[in-house]
Amino acid sequence: MSEKPPRLDARVESLAANARREAERRVNAGEKARLSRLLFFPTLCFLRAYFSGRGVLKGMAGFIDARAAGLACFVTEAAHVQMAKGAQEPAPGGEIPGFAGATLPLSGTIICRNERHYIKKCVESLDGFHEIVVVDSGSTDGTPDILRGFIAHGWPIRLIERGWPGYAMQKQFAWEQATRGWVLSIDSDEWLDDELRRALPALLAAPEDVVAWKLRRPLAFYGQEQVAPKGARPERITRLARREKVRFDESALVHEGLVADGRILEADQGFLRHDRALRIDAQIVKELTYARLKAEQRFLRGDKPSRLRIVVNPWLYFLRIFFLNRVYLYGIDGYILARTRAAYSFFGETLHWQFSQESQRL
Repeated sequence: MSEKPPRLDARVESLAANARREAERRVNAGEKARLSRLLFFPTLCFLRAYFSGRGVLKGMAGFIDARAAGLACFVTEAAHVQMAKGAQEPAPGGEIPGFAGATLPLSGTIICRNERHYIKKCVESLDGFHEIVVVDSGSTDGTPDILRGFIAHGWPIRLIERGWPGYAMQKQFAWEQATRGWVLSIDSDEWLDDELRRALPALLAAPEDVVAWKLRRPLAFYGQEQVAPKGARPERITRLARREKVRFDESALVHEGLVADGRILEADQGFLRHDRALRIDAQIVKELTYARLKAEQRFLRGDKPSRLRIVVNPWLYFLRIFFLNRVYLYGIDGYILARTRAAYSFFGETLHWQFSQESQRL
């Protein structure tokens, strides 16, 4: 009796680690990154595994194995391209400025864990807020010490240390600690640019029937801060809202969002910037985490998995991101991002199917 192959999520971290080591070996050996390899080798790896490796005879399990082989090739080539650029994560630290004073009747809420590389820039962009509520879920990298440094410099931060109940419940808890009528929920690796900060007084003066604002958030790329090309489409996400009129959907295991009871407008001034763009070998593991939560949510809800979606949806996802969202305007960085999002779709559809298969064997 043949041994059952491991579930997809048990393989991805190993796949990413192997890709990182191979990319590092190439860089250390002075090998040049080639875009042709990034564009074509993953497909060739898939075809070889599926047909020459007889994956076609193994049904859906063989297709999943072949897609995993193609993904491993993609992560290796993409990591080589990114490493060859010499990009690095931002350095933490730097002098903490004094608080300029509360000028906005606005609360900010942040949840965090091990965010010392990003939390300082995030908090600095909230200068002028009446209060900043930070909920930390067990940081071990010095993040709370950075926050206490802000408090010592007069910043109106309330630091709450609390266990991790899940994304939506943690964000809802932080939201409920806010005391002002308007609240901004911001991730620890995000920050407000100057134009958006200048627009806040006008946004807060919205008519009573406006309960929330969608803010523009441009794409983030590993190791660099790109200016969005003309014609690029930033995300629009609901983050600024009247405290009593919205709440997070606590049933969502992932991609939690604010549910508003009333009219939502879109702000066209400034950007909610996003600094967190991990190198591909780390980002692919993060995509897996989100995809697994989404698959669990679907499975627990009783949704039926689909073999067709495993085959088709990742390509549709890639085409939508690459063309409809216009990430092709960012060149090879946009291509890597679109392929990474397609991997997220593949993870989610595959794990949903595998969860269902496992339940039928019980």
